Amino acid sequence: MRRALQVVGVGLAVLVVLIGLAIWDPVAASRVIWPVLENVVLDEPFLGITADGEIEPGLFRIEATGVSTEPIRDAAVAFLASLTPEQRGRTLFPVDDPEWRRWANIHLSTRQGVGLLEMDAAQTEAAFGLMAATLSARGFETSRDIMRLEGHLADLMDDHYQYGERRYWFTVMGEPSESGPWGWQLDGHHLIVNCFVLGDQVVLTPTFMGSEPTRADTGRFAGTAILEEELAAGLALINALDDAQRAVAIIDPDKTANNNHGELFQDNAVVPYEGLRLGELDDAQQALALRLI
Repeated sequence: MRRALQVVGVGLAVLVVLIGLAIWDPVAASRVIWPVLENVVLDEPFLGITADGEIEPGLFRIEATGVSTEPIRDAAVAFLASLTPEQRGRTLFPVDDPEWRRWANIHLSTRQGVGLLEMDAAQTEAAFGLMAATLSARGFETSRDIMRLEGHLADLMDDHYQYGERRYWFTVMGEPSESGPWGWQLDGHHLIVNCFVLGDQVVLTPTFMGSEPTRADTGRFAGTAILEEELAAGLALINALDDAQRAVAIIDPDKTANNNHGELFQDNAVVPYEGLRLGELDDAQQALALRLI
C-alpha cells in the first residue's frame, strides 16, 4: 500500500511539473511530452484512412502516368547537395521511416530535418525550388503566403519563439530515384506537404494548408491572403442547395470544436461517408462542387 501511494505521489508530482512547464514555456513542455505521444501513436501499425476500418483493395494502382517527375528529382538532389554533411544527416531518412507519420500541423511539436531558420540564402532557394518543382504555381504561392501569414501571426502575438515565417522543416525519405520509391516532407504550423514519388507517379497526401488569420491587413505582410477563392466557392455551393439538400450536406450546424478528421496522429481514422452524393446534385450544383474541389 505504501509503495502504491509513493508511485501515485511521484506521478502526481511529475504531472504538476509538466503542467507548470506547459504554462511557463509551452515549447519546452512540448519537447518533453511530444516524443512520448509520438511513440504511443506510432506504435499502432499503419492502415490508412478508411470508411469502415477495412482497406478497400485496388483503390489506388501503381501505373505509369506519362508525366516526368525529373524536375522534382533534380530539385531534391540540388536541395540535398546544398546542405552540410551534418544537415544532410538530419534530413535524409530511409524511405520506409516512420518520419512520414510524424508531421504535425500545430506549432507545439518536435520537428525533424533541417529548418528554414538555419538555412543560408542558397539553401533556402533550393528548398523553395523543391516546393516549386512539386506543387502547382498556385500551390507554391499559397504555401509561401501561409508562411508569410505565420510571420504576421508572430508579429500580432509578439511571439517569434513559437511562430514565424521561417519555422518550417524539410525532410527527405529515400534517395531521389528515377524508378525507386522516395519522397520529401514539409512540416510546420498550418502547412504540411507530403510528397511520395514512384517512377512517374506522385502522391501529395496528406497535405494541410490553412492559416489563422487568413488575411493580413496591416504590418509587413499587409495584403497577403489565402483560400479566398475556396471560401467563395464553398459559399456558392451551399447557397445553391435547397433546404432538404442543405440539411443533408451540413453534418453539424454548430461549430463547437475542431471537427477535423484525419489530422495529425490520425493515420488510421475511420471516416464514414456522409453528406450529399455528387450524383444527387443537378448539373449547375455539380459544376459548383467540382469548382470547389
